[in-house]
Amino acid sequence: MSELALERRRLRRRVADDNRKRAPRACDRCKARKSRCIESTPGTCRRCEAKELTCIYDDRRQSPDHTDASPLPTAARQAAARKGTTPGDDNISINSYQTDRIMWPRFLSRLREAFSLDVQSTPEAHDMMAMQASISGPRSLLPAELLRLRRAIDAFPPRPVADYLLAVCIRHGTDSFFYFDQAHFLHEIDEFYNDQSSPLRGDIGFIGLALAAFALGSQWTPMERPSEGPTPSLAGDHDPGTLFHSHLKTLVPDLIERPCLRNIQAFYIMGVYLMPTSAVGSSYVYIGLALRKALAFDLHQSADEASIDEREREVRNRLWWSIWSLERITALKLNRARSVDIEHVTVPLPTPMASLDQGDSRIFDNVQHQIAMARLVKILDGVTDVGFVFLPSPRWFTLTFVYRTRPSATAVRRLEASLKDWKHSLPLQFKLANINTRDSSYRAVLHLYLNYYYAWIAMGKVSVVTVVRDHLRQNLSGQGPANTPALDAAVRDVSYACTRAASKILRLFEMLNNTGNITRFSFTDFQGCSIATIVTLLSGIQGRDSGYEGRVTFGLDCLRKMAAGNMTAKVGVRFVEALQTIADEAVMKLRRAEHDHLQVQHEVGLDSGAAEYTRWAQWLSRAENELQSLGSPLTMATNVAQPPVMLGAPPTTDNSNLPMTPSVRDASMWDHPTNDSLLPPPLAPSAAAPALSTFNARPIFEHSNNNGGSGEEFLPSSLYGDDQNFLMGLTGLDVLDFSELTTPL
Repeated sequence: MSELALERRRLRRRVADDNRKRAPRACDRCKARKSRCIESTPGTCRRCEAKELTCIYDDRRQSPDHTDASPLPTAARQAAARKGTTPGDDNISINSYQTDRIMWPRFLSRLREAFSLDVQSTPEAHDMMAMQASISGPRSLLPAELLRLRRAIDAFPPRPVADYLLAVCIRHGTDSFFYFDQAHFLHEIDEFYNDQSSPLRGDIGFIGLALAAFALGSQWTPMERPSEGPTPSLAGDHDPGTLFHSHLKTLVPDLIERPCLRNIQAFYIMGVYLMPTSAVGSSYVYIGLALRKALAFDLHQSADEASIDEREREVRNRLWWSIWSLERITALKLNRARSVDIEHVTVPLPTPMASLDQGDSRIFDNVQHQIAMARLVKILDGVTDVGFVFLPSPRWFTLTFVYRTRPSATAVRRLEASLKDWKHSLPLQFKLANINTRDSSYRAVLHLYLNYYYAWIAMGKVSVVTVVRDHLRQNLSGQGPANTPALDAAVRDVSYACTRAASKILRLFEMLNNTGNITRFSFTDFQGCSIATIVTLLSGIQGRDSGYEGRVTFGLDCLRKMAAGNMTAKVGVRFVEALQTIADEAVMKLRRAEHDHLQVQHEVGLDSGAAEYTRWAQWLSRAENELQSLGSPLTMATNVAQPPVMLGAPPTTDNSNLPMTPSVRDASMWDHPTNDSLLPPPLAPSAAAPALSTFNARPIFEHSNNNGGSGEEFLPSSLYGDDQNFLMGLTGLDVLDFSELTTPL
């Protein structure tokens, strides 16, 4: 017997198939996913049968006694012999997903083609593929990892509770994003609870994903609480998802080490769960971790591997765009830097797929919401490219600007037009008036509009500050508008659009309040209401109409309701209240200055009037005496040539240089015909939709070409300032995480 035959005989499996821990063979799909393949019927495994997919087995590995026609190179076989296993034990195959992602074979093939050589598979390429695939192959869990895994499994709720939490998570927590394939994940949950020997019980990625979904679902259970009838209430205002999150944290090191799609999903949902309590802390880190692992998993690149079917490819695309969209819009709201340049992303936007979106097991079909959100965030991503960075100046009324980019008027017009086109392209079913207020789509669509209006605020929030400071400078310095440089009209237009967007956001929250959809633990809701209330407070320094107090009071009431049980949110409410005090003090100071100015003008007017009256009385006395001495008016008129009497110039009646009262100056802004009066009587749910189509902000650059310019002129430096400390403090975005205040130094 030859040496090669002896080695094959020594490495041949001697364990019966019934006693083996690994499956005797696996279909191509299970091999690609590194999942345990269990045949339910000859030629079909359980997973493919449940999903109604074609199950393909490699006949070359059908029997343990089968010898490979092309054995692995000697180096690979010797390495396997030293480990006491066979290459088949590690489930290594050149058709597996891990080896398909290896670039060496394709690189070597292209290199041979470049050198005019025949493109063929070489032993060296096969050897490298097997060695590299073994690096990322599955490994057994360590004792400490097994202990953490068992404790996490013990934290799983009973099956009925698990089904309820997952349903709540999908209905209320998914919003306009994608977390997982609903049908596939629910099938795995069913397998986990019904099969005690299921390989899912040893899958850390699945356990982490399930715990994250349970935690997020627990967070949204208040939306499912019956309005009538006796219901048990939780003790205090604590977060009910903490039970699952505490066990999930122990699995984080294991989830980081293993490259798996479920691990990415677990980190992503964990970041969503932590957003209300730690938006700039743990949540931002976990979402960033999910983004980094997605990049490492090449989710941002178009997958052309033959082992990935269309359904899995669509799952990868949706997961990538959801992670990127949430991370990017959160970074914008928290003034964080861009993590991924959109130019490096090659995967297409999500597309509807019947096998993924339809079926009895689908709880919430939101693929259109995902598409709309991804398109909107791509537009928002360009906001940071059109701006300046301004530095604080020692002088209170001076702004020092440093160019980051020099945006032209055309660039910002394009951004403004893109936002309007996005809103006009929304499907007809996204009209809030046509959506049941208890439907899962209601809040998701409302959040799309909220983020749309936030885009206008993001473009104009610095202009609001600039206009307010200019107003204070003119009225408190005593110089008046004539003696101070006038702001560019574009700055005022952007400021006006920002103020209008804030009013629209508060209108959306009025709808949420009237329909009973305001709840705790929603970062999007709290941040949107907070920024809208703050912009209203700032713009109110210039002028306040009759509805100002109602808008501010309503916004603060909503913030207090959403902050229940959340110390971070309560600190945010205190910040907005402190800003309200500052705005009121500024208005009082303006009114005192205006009153003092009017008082001075009145006194000057009295003094001037007395002098004029005295002069008139003296002239009248002289005229009467002369008339009596002449005796005839005609004689006086024909014979006496009176010199002209200089009465002096009367006091000016032109008040153009006097400061106008805020209520008069800004009446046109607050009384705009499309500015709906906030806080009308409670509306019926069917009539609670805002006039979303009426928000047509005045073009930012409608005054830009009055001087005959070409339209490519650069914007004034006060249009897009972005000082981090000043704006973060002014908008309240930096108060969304004050965990350090509750811990000792």
